[in-house]
Amino acid sequence: MGTSNRAEKAASAGAARSGHRQLPHTADRVLEAWGPDRATCLSEALLALVEIFAEVPDQATADVLALGAPAGGAQDVLVSLLEEVIYVVDALGVVPVRFHLAEAEDGSLAGDMEVVPTSDVELVGPVPKGVSYHALEIAPSDGGWRCRVLVDV
Repeated sequence: MGTSNRAEKAASAGAARSGHRQLPHTADRVLEAWGPDRATCLSEALLALVEIFAEVPDQATADVLALGAPAGGAQDVLVSLLEEVIYVVDALGVVPVRFHLAEAEDGSLAGDMEVVPTSDVELVGPVPKGVSYHALEIAPSDGGWRCRVLVDV
């Protein structure tokens, strides 16, 4: 697989300020995401994670799970959110299809993820096993936020 994503295509054409893409890396995947603020950038990274292993339906969802991360370093917050998505897929048998995150005044993030049963998605690859701190980047950039993370598949 090369790079992929609808949002990346729009961003490369200058039509979007948020998006994500995947890049191959040996037996792993590199996820890159960007957005006008940290919460949007993180939501895009979560979408990129799901796209590694599933094509999600564009359907209404009835199930919503809480999603959040305590205040901390930006890298820890990113890893915490990605690991939470991996956990719900593995432990609960659901796949997130949409994410809603907002910043709190204390630097924490709170929100939710809309989920569907695994049986409602087309699996296109293995579910990631973990997230690496190696070469992890997340920082303000060009008036917004960008991140890059290595995911073990």
